[in-house]
Amino acid sequence: MEIRTFDVLLEEAKKRGRKRLAVVFPEEVSLHAAILAQQAGIAAPVLVGPPDRIAELLQQAGVSAGDYEVVPAGDPVEACRIAVQLAHDDRVDVLLKGGAQTAQLLHAVLDKDTGIRASNVMSECTIYEDTRVRHSLLAVVDGGILVAPTLDEKVESIKNTVGVYHRLGYENPKVAVLAAVETITEKMPCTEDAAIITRMCERGQIKGCVVDGPLALDNAISPRAASIKGIGGEVAGVADILIVPDIEAGNLLGKSMTYFAGFTSAHVTIGARKPVLVPSRADDGQTKLMSVALGIVAYY
Repeated sequence: MEIRTFDVLLEEAKKRGRKRLAVVFPEEVSLHAAILAQQAGIAAPVLVGPPDRIAELLQQAGVSAGDYEVVPAGDPVEACRIAVQLAHDDRVDVLLKGGAQTAQLLHAVLDKDTGIRASNVMSECTIYEDTRVRHSLLAVVDGGILVAPTLDEKVESIKNTVGVYHRLGYENPKVAVLAAVETITEKMPCTEDAAIITRMCERGQIKGCVVDGPLALDNAISPRAASIKGIGGEVAGVADILIVPDIEAGNLLGKSMTYFAGFTSAHVTIGARKPVLVPSRADDGQTKLMSVALGIVAYY
């Protein structure tokens, strides 16, 4: 069964049982997400940070401090190191960034001795719930980690994301490699990458999905736009996964979907042995809760 709404995603996460959720240097929003995850029955929070500050936050949230495990850490860098060590030792199952910076957490994740890196390329998968038009989950990759991805990095990020979609029940997800135009031109190197990636999929070098590109955004998600422009194929108008040319395009597209369209989102970073959740500091508790649920379903 394809998971097409966040309500179903949350129910699927519950079936995996409570996972130990390390919140790295908690602040108000990440702590709220941890409380929601505990109340939803999907997580047992482990709060890594200054004990006095955590106790204060728990009191402000109106919950019992005795219900939460606290692991002392003096600053964000130490909290990242300790939380990743806990993941490395299989003492926690999911990492959620709190007040630490993304770069600080990823630095610990990528440490050669104590890190949890599992892939040559780590990429962010952000999934948006579209209940108004498509009634499905739509991924944007990558608006958070890969700054100017090479061809090889784009291929690996596709493989990472397709793996997530398989876990979500999509047997053969449809992947659109985006550009500003549908034609291949040397003036836009991303169109050449898109054509190569499409050919790689056709040859079986990328498995478990259907890839097409270059496609403009409208032709990737709107059957009407694709039809008017005479663009056919299995992906046109019905893409599940959108591969953007660079981090700027992904960041702008993703935030437009959040702030203009009002879509709910969830984030998971793929490429480590355990789910690493690095949502935006501006994301609300519900978005971070859904990120926890996505991380659990994507990995367990």
